[in-house]
Amino acid sequence: MKIPDHIKDYYIWDGINPGYAMLYRKVGGMAGLLIYIYVRWQKNFPDYITKEKSEWVRLDNVKMFQEGFTMDRKTKTKAIRKLEKEKMLQVEWGTGKAPVVRLRLE
Repeated sequence: MKIPDHIKDYYIWDGINPGYAMLYRKVGGMAGLLIYIYVRWQKNFPDYITKEKSEWVRLDNVKMFQEGFTMDRKTKTKAIRKLEKEKMLQVEWGTGKAPVVRLRLE
C-alpha cells in the first residue's frame, strides 16, 4: 500500500511524529501507518454537531475510501488488532459497526 499523493495535499505533515509513525508501521505494517496518519488527520477536524474535537476516531471503510485511505477491511482489522495488542491503540468494537479508536502513542 502506498500513501496516495493527493493525501499530502490535505494533511499538515508537521502533526505527525515520524518516530511514532514508524512504530505503527513496524507493528501494523503499511495498514498500521495509514491508520496512524488517518487518525491524526481526523483528530484535527471538529465534530460537525458539537464543534468540539475528539480523541476518538471512527475507522469507517467508506469514509476512509473516500478520503484516499483505501485498504481491505480484513487488512484493517488485522492491523487494528496488532496495534491494540501492543497497546498502541485503544479500540471500541461495535457489532456490525466500524471500530472507534484512540491513539495511545502520539
